[in-house]
Amino acid sequence: MPRSAKASLLLPVLIVLLLGAVVADIVRRAVGHTPTEAVAPAAVPADAARGASSAGTAAPGTGGGDMALSGSAAAPRTAADSMAHAGVRNRILIESEGTYLATMLAGGDSTLRRWPDERAGTPLRVAVIRQAVEGFREDFVSNVGWALGRWNGAQLPVQLVREPDTSGADIVVTWVARMDSNRTGRADVTWDALGRIRRVAVTLATHTPDGRLVVGRQMVALALHELGHALGLGHSPERADALFPETSAIELTDRDRRTARLLYGLPVGSFR
Repeated sequence: MPRSAKASLLLPVLIVLLLGAVVADIVRRAVGHTPTEAVAPAAVPADAARGASSAGTAAPGTGGGDMALSGSAAAPRTAADSMAHAGVRNRILIESEGTYLATMLAGGDSTLRRWPDERAGTPLRVAVIRQAVEGFREDFVSNVGWALGRWNGAQLPVQLVREPDTSGADIVVTWVARMDSNRTGRADVTWDALGRIRRVAVTLATHTPDGRLVVGRQMVALALHELGHALGLGHSPERADALFPETSAIELTDRDRRTARLLYGLPVGSFR
């Protein structure tokens, strides 16, 4: 066979082999990547000199709230999933201005978790438990109710409603006198393999880490912060935001609202 004929036959074969190698590498990378469980970093200790707290401006020295995540590992990602996730990452780059979603991704193993889309038609049931805990006051229940109203006004697909008992609740709020670390609140978030939140346990302290009783304004800010975690939000780097680790905010900022709305406009899962 003439050399020119052999070359013309060899070129298509090489192209096919090269394309096969590229596809195999994409599939290998996608299937070989399984997101792992991530735990949000512990809150930064409060600075008494600044009067910062996660529960209100009136009590300097109150520790920041924290969010703990638990759930099963996600299913292996396909090549098509990888392409779709690349599109989501581009959306985040374009739409995340004025939010702290990028900070959330960086601090949460590049994973977004929130309540599933089907809950848009079924309100999230929140049980607020009255307890015989040292320092507990009845107005703390109203403080949590105020925080629920602020999040319901953020124009999210999901709404929060009070539930009289824990048996049918999605989010359960309880109190302790003090926490075992330098914080006053905690949200334990449980999610499934797809990153959809399934239940949350919020714990609020009646005393600051230095032993002082929490007052109403502090409890509002604390509940606002931890309920933000319960909705899937991570910490913000901006002090004015309700999701700042040592927040004293008793109202949501526009950045809080925009971040929450963007979170619920994106699919859940890992976006590495």
